[in-house]
Amino acid sequence: MDGVHTPEVIEPWDATIIEFALVSLSQYNTRHYVVPPARGVDVRFLNGYMYLSPVAVRAPAEIESRIGEFTERAGFYFEHWTELERAWLPKLRALIAELEQIEFAPLPDREDMRVLVEGRGEGSGFALIANYHRLLDLTLKLWQHHFEFLNLGYAAYLDFFGFCKDLWPSIPDQAIASMVAGIRVDLFRPDEELKALATLAVRLGVAEPLRAGSVEQVLAAMDADAAGRQWREALETAKHPWFNFSAGSGFYHSDKVWLDHLDIPLGFVRHYVEAVERGESLDRPLEAIRAERDRIVGEYREFVEAEEDRLTFDAKLDLARTVFPYVENHNFYVEHWGHSVIWRKMRELGSMLAAHGFWERPEVITEPFTVMPWGVTSDSVRAWLGGADRVDAGEDLIGFAASPGVAEGHRSSASWRPP
Repeated sequence: MDGVHTPEVIEPWDATIIEFALVSLSQYNTRHYVVPPARGVDVRFLNGYMYLSPVAVRAPAEIESRIGEFTERAGFYFEHWTELERAWLPKLRALIAELEQIEFAPLPDREDMRVLVEGRGEGSGFALIANYHRLLDLTLKLWQHHFEFLNLGYAAYLDFFGFCKDLWPSIPDQAIASMVAGIRVDLFRPDEELKALATLAVRLGVAEPLRAGSVEQVLAAMDADAAGRQWREALETAKHPWFNFSAGSGFYHSDKVWLDHLDIPLGFVRHYVEAVERGESLDRPLEAIRAERDRIVGEYREFVEAEEDRLTFDAKLDLARTVFPYVENHNFYVEHWGHSVIWRKMRELGSMLAAHGFWERPEVITEPFTVMPWGVTSDSVRAWLGGADRVDAGEDLIGFAASPGVAEGHRSSASWRPP
């Protein structure tokens, strides 16, 4: 079950991103890198749960025939990883900037006369639909970029992991992970920005206003003097882009993003302020981590008898460390920052449509193929969602039948008989 990306029920439009992700993953496995034993990932649903089902290459001869292509294609990326990754980040930033520029402006009651006089031949309604399609295209493009390196990054680490297991079958997984630790990655930057804000608040003597209450009250208290305003400037600098960080997986429109819910990061800042006031260091102990990393590598390397194996170990470790930052960083730029902008734009579109009276109240379930076979209506959904309260109160269970028959029972036992 895919509990990483879809731990909760996912709504239809949100599932668009899951579709784009899996399509992009499969395309890169199949047509970009020609991964020998894998074509991609299919999706299967069982009892309402989504399961990822890898699509394997079964024929040994076909796997063998794909090895040469994979070696050539993946090898090029591994040999030029640093320069290619350096070019990747500007692509992502440019794509996110395009997303930011999309606007869903309210439609006028009448098109401006210039539309007719200038013979434009298209109106604001067309622009609205074009912008929506642009949002979809950029979302798919975002996921194409996501997988440019990711599968190869995982492959390099798994290759190193497997080689270590061959050399030392009893080596703990954590020991292998420690060998590539101690690297600065952008995924940690949001948390580092919070720590910096906490440290600054204590240094400026404005820790107390952080405890003022709501976000609005905190910001108002900070505006009261020069030191508070200096802290607010630092807050504004940190927000873009590092507060485009989701409190969830980033795959749900309902996930709260720091930039839109400042109470979340401010809560963390308050926690860090308390730590600073106790005299604790907030710095990540990189030097200690690196020293432990080097110690572990050195001790295990001494047990490698063959010179060829030592050289192979060194090469695979070097590659794993080279690819590791991307394996971590892509998550911030895609699932956090990119998705935050996408959800923000979708909410803008929804607000614009609501302002135009496109719907007077939340949508209700009236689609006939949902109502007829299973009896799924807005009333039944509300009943199921409140079912637990009624069970606790000793009332009847309420739901819909998955198959015909009669269910009988009470709290301690239940039985079912066919019709």
